[in-house]
Amino acid sequence: MQNVTIRIAQTDSVLANFDENLARHCCAVEDAIKAGADAIAFPELSLTGYNVQDAAQDIAMHIEDSRLDELRRLSRKICIICGGIELSDDYGVYNSAFMFEDGRAESIHRKIYLPTYGMFEELRYFSAGQHIRAIDSKRLGRIGVAICEDFWHVSVPYLLAHQGAKLLFVLMSSPLRMSPGTGVPAIVSQWQTIAGTYAFLFSTYVACVNRTGNEDSFTYWGNSSLTGPDGRLISAAPLFREESLDVPVDFREVKRTRLHSSHFLDEDLRLFSSELERISWKNRPV
Repeated sequence: MQNVTIRIAQTDSVLANFDENLARHCCAVEDAIKAGADAIAFPELSLTGYNVQDAAQDIAMHIEDSRLDELRRLSRKICIICGGIELSDDYGVYNSAFMFEDGRAESIHRKIYLPTYGMFEELRYFSAGQHIRAIDSKRLGRIGVAICEDFWHVSVPYLLAHQGAKLLFVLMSSPLRMSPGTGVPAIVSQWQTIAGTYAFLFSTYVACVNRTGNEDSFTYWGNSSLTGPDGRLISAAPLFREESLDVPVDFREVKRTRLHSSHFLDEDLRLFSSELERISWKNRPV
């Protein structure tokens, strides 16, 4: 596998309206199939909207729920990655990423870092994920998926990349935050810096899939993007409006980048593991 085309679906969602959001997903997927895309990725909680609050328990569904059958059917022609509220086998409620491929559905990541500061209160409504695992896609190869705040913690992309993921998706519902100054909002520049830094340090592609629209007092800014393994921006969607962004991914570029500079390959995982264990032991609660 060398070349694939990914459609980044920078979309809006209707808060707490699964049926309407599902219909929008199906239309977007059908359009991506017609365009010849190998995969389509949607933002965080794209099937439900973000600020669901107490409704999370009512909306949550198991990955095998029959209401997802249409996405399973469409996935016979394309890989679909989207965000939803997952009800686990033991009835935990998670902010999750779902993948549909070859007629099957899988929960591939549960958001680990649930922000509960400022305008955010996710930890009140969701359980935190406990695993960071790269996954295999027949159409995309080995990939890693994170959800929004997870990417503000270097451990997540670090561990995904060192499990062989050459393409990292981060599904986002990032709202504007009040900050002084004019021009590009600070949060936009911060995300651009994060994506470029991780892509360069780990010599991987990074696909940021952010939503747009307004929801209660939140305004989502979009500007979804693909960054190459050399840290350079390849393509970006506009601010504040829905957009479908078709981006080519050439995995030979990962090879070229790592042959040019082996900083990622030279990482000493044994040393990192032993030092992390020492630090954790030293800082353990008494």
